[in-house]
Amino acid sequence: MHRKTHRKTLRTPRTAGVLSAVVLGGLVGGVPQADAAVDAAGVSCSTNVYKRTFYKNTSFSGSPVRTDCDKAVNEKWSGSPASGVPSNNFGVRWSVKRDFGSGGPFAFAVSATDGVRVYLDGVRKIDLWKNTGDSARGKSVNLTVPSGKHTLRVDYVNWTGVAKVKYTYAPRTSVTYDKKKPLAPTGVKTAYNTTTRRATVSWSANKEMDLAGYSLYRRPVDSSTWTKVTTTTARSHTDPLVNPDDRTSYYYEVRARDKAGNTSAGSKDTIVRPLPVVTSLTGAYDEATGKVTLKWPLNTEPHFDHYTVLSNDKVDGRWVWAKLGTTKGHTWTTGPVTADGETRHYRVLVTNDGGTTTYNPAWLDPEATNELWLDIPDRIGPVYAPYLTLGSCTSGIQATATDDMPAPIRDSYGLEIERRETGTDPWSVVLHEAYDPRDDPATATVCDPLPADGRAYEYRARTYDTAGNYSPYSELQTMTMPVPVG
Repeated sequence: MHRKTHRKTLRTPRTAGVLSAVVLGGLVGGVPQADAAVDAAGVSCSTNVYKRTFYKNTSFSGSPVRTDCDKAVNEKWSGSPASGVPSNNFGVRWSVKRDFGSGGPFAFAVSATDGVRVYLDGVRKIDLWKNTGDSARGKSVNLTVPSGKHTLRVDYVNWTGVAKVKYTYAPRTSVTYDKKKPLAPTGVKTAYNTTTRRATVSWSANKEMDLAGYSLYRRPVDSSTWTKVTTTTARSHTDPLVNPDDRTSYYYEVRARDKAGNTSAGSKDTIVRPLPVVTSLTGAYDEATGKVTLKWPLNTEPHFDHYTVLSNDKVDGRWVWAKLGTTKGHTWTTGPVTADGETRHYRVLVTNDGGTTTYNPAWLDPEATNELWLDIPDRIGPVYAPYLTLGSCTSGIQATATDDMPAPIRDSYGLEIERRETGTDPWSVVLHEAYDPRDDPATATVCDPLPADGRAYEYRARTYDTAGNYSPYSELQTMTMPVPVG
């Protein structure tokens, strides 16, 4: 209904030709932002809603008389449009910044009495600037809007008579004109229900203004073939596929389709793991306590329930994965572990809230992300001392150390011989030598040059391993140097 007044009539009729700010249940986006000339008014409008400013002149100069928000440019005023604004010789400016998605072909249409100008990013696209009295005239232009966010502005002036103005913009959805693919959907999320063994996929609203719907696709992780699950205008879907054993993982992707039949690229592939996995497992050995601390990323899937920590141990003569315990956290500290230089093996399993647990094969798997091979430092020296014999050599005493441990089970790497003068404290190393590991037995000999002065010398020997650990010493052997005759 038209209502005439000489004060203000902010009547805003909406017709089918006006583009709504909601398409397909809110599938359009963008952030409203008024033209810089009117930002000082401090009014903030909702997404895709125009900021409207009224001026009491036709040059848009000075401060606006009034600033508010308007969902569409579609007005008819027979008198003053707002308090403080004259009935004639006034101006109204609409401005909005919105996201056009992938962009493409659009139609801009305007109908108005007197003067109206339409701008895209500050560039004039329609210019009807003439006093027409009460008679409206219109114009439509077709243009291509680039992808992303752009500013629309409509400047309207009324010199005399009834003020009428209507502006619309809409995508051209004919396949003849629209060859632009929509943007790929984003924000894809998945959820797995261990009771129904089905996956639900959801995604964010696409920013396209000519969106027709979405297609959801699925493929097993070990396949490159996509299967279409559904076509929908909704933004979530529960896949009817029942996962047979809670173990098979699938990739999902969403593709957008516009009204011209163009299809977007797929969204970023999102994996659904019915059984959460440990993506990495690390550990460290604390020499002070002798304990191993394991760490892994904490799973956040709603269907995660708990972890089981295992150690590969020898039980009754065979190696098995022994359970250390369960936890809902993402760290575990073992009991004391002997610093024996061996490699320890640990594994962390996951159980979901449906009771399904990660496969636990009996063998070791160096490629498994939930398995850790941890080298423990060696703090155990060789068990047995070598044999030591003394004899004479041309310039002194010949000392020979022998390790008769069979080569296949020998835990030493070399031999060391020390000497001191009997009755004194300091020992001197006269030999520190690695031996050929193939020798059986392993020996090392040194001729220790000493003066022939009648003094007695003590010798001892020990073996050492590659970690620098030493065996017990051999029994002391003593030899006295002869006194020269004459």
